[in-house]
Amino acid sequence: MIIEAPNQVDLPVFDAYYWQIPSYNMLRDGYKRGVWVDHRRCGKDIRGFNLIVQEMWENPGLYYYVFPSQTQGRKILWKGYTDPDKDGAGKQFLELYLPAGIIHGKPNSTNMNFEMYTQGNRGLSTFQIIGTDQNRFEAMRGTNPRGVIFSEQARQHPGAWDVVKPILMKNGGWAIFQSTPNGNNHFKDLYERAIRNKNWFTCIHTIKDTYDQFNRRLITQAMVDEEIRMGMTEDFAQQEFFCSFMQGVEGTYVGRQLQQAEVDGRILSLPYDPSYLVDTYWDIGDNDAIWFVQQVGREVRFIDYEEAIGGTWAYWARKLQDKGYLYGRHFAPWDIVMKEKAGDEEAAKDHFAWAKEVGINFQKTPYASFLNGCEALKGLLGLCSFDTVKTEVGRKHLEQWGKVWNKQQERYTDFERRDEHTHAGASGRYAAINIRQAQGYDVSKSSEEKTFKRIYRRNSGGTAMSA
Repeated sequence: MIIEAPNQVDLPVFDAYYWQIPSYNMLRDGYKRGVWVDHRRCGKDIRGFNLIVQEMWENPGLYYYVFPSQTQGRKILWKGYTDPDKDGAGKQFLELYLPAGIIHGKPNSTNMNFEMYTQGNRGLSTFQIIGTDQNRFEAMRGTNPRGVIFSEQARQHPGAWDVVKPILMKNGGWAIFQSTPNGNNHFKDLYERAIRNKNWFTCIHTIKDTYDQFNRRLITQAMVDEEIRMGMTEDFAQQEFFCSFMQGVEGTYVGRQLQQAEVDGRILSLPYDPSYLVDTYWDIGDNDAIWFVQQVGREVRFIDYEEAIGGTWAYWARKLQDKGYLYGRHFAPWDIVMKEKAGDEEAAKDHFAWAKEVGINFQKTPYASFLNGCEALKGLLGLCSFDTVKTEVGRKHLEQWGKVWNKQQERYTDFERRDEHTHAGASGRYAAINIRQAQGYDVSKSSEEKTFKRIYRRNSGGTAMSA
């Protein structure tokens, strides 16, 4: 079949702002990997889409544009519109940025893909939008893309990069990660590693760096101030408009406290001190999580963290022994007797009995409500320090441990989001409950309950009701 490309194609269709030019030209400058950190509403996907269209025209192949979800890909790019022009009309991305006659056949709206002619009639290029929600990124496994753009990488499943990385290593393809920060997560880690790698292109643009073709700021400080007056938090404004990775992630339980610990210099090298016992705090289930803590005077040191899926008691007994620590007490969840964990053996005993058989003698954590445990952990995190290396995985979990997002109401609910971060959060809560109670705090009652008790006593002159 003879494929006839248009005689004349002028790309790119859009006029890049001067601050966009270095990132837009990164492939021509010899980079195969890039990380673009940009503030919200600066035109990330307009730049990205135009870049990928030009690459498709010049180099036939398969190209992916990856979003956190299929729905976002459809709304933002496939059916996305530009800002209104001088006549007050916005235009669809596909209509505006794809030159007339360049598409071969009819775009597939269901799968969000299309085929495109290439320069010199060298075959066709294919464009496909992918979402990383519900593990849809697995659809890229076994394919052979030439280039991939990950849009809003900070909110994507990091496993998507693991799928395509070996492919691009083998075929010499390229990848670009563009995003606004979303706290201290995998995107921050990627950006910091990329800065130190001369083979990676990096850029960061806050509202102080972005102007239009008339040298007008895209978003002004006055606009941001107005959003804050109307309810946006300072934390969120710093993240969205000033590309801050240090702000507490909206909707997390202790993200702000962990980041404050980093600012205070309380995340540092904390070698095991054999002069003090090590206490452990466990969350037990299909996924186990354990914090290892030493208390040195008034200082609380989180010196280590471990987690495992499906670890048996024999496994954990060996793991604790291999650490070489001298242990004090092991604290289990308050409902430990309601659970079972026996590996392939007969599951007729509760956790207490199984653990005791391998030499782990548990004490039960006192019962406290979920919210009281969170408050106790917030208080504890203001006093403690963490080992930089051995607690890194656990700290990342704590920073991302958070609440369910209500898409319809566009707000975080009061319900815990159950995911891979939950277990480190639970074992952290149990550590806080036990440690704060030993320090003399009543963690079984909330601050509201304590306030009610105090007011009731003052007003009634008698004994408060049992709370």
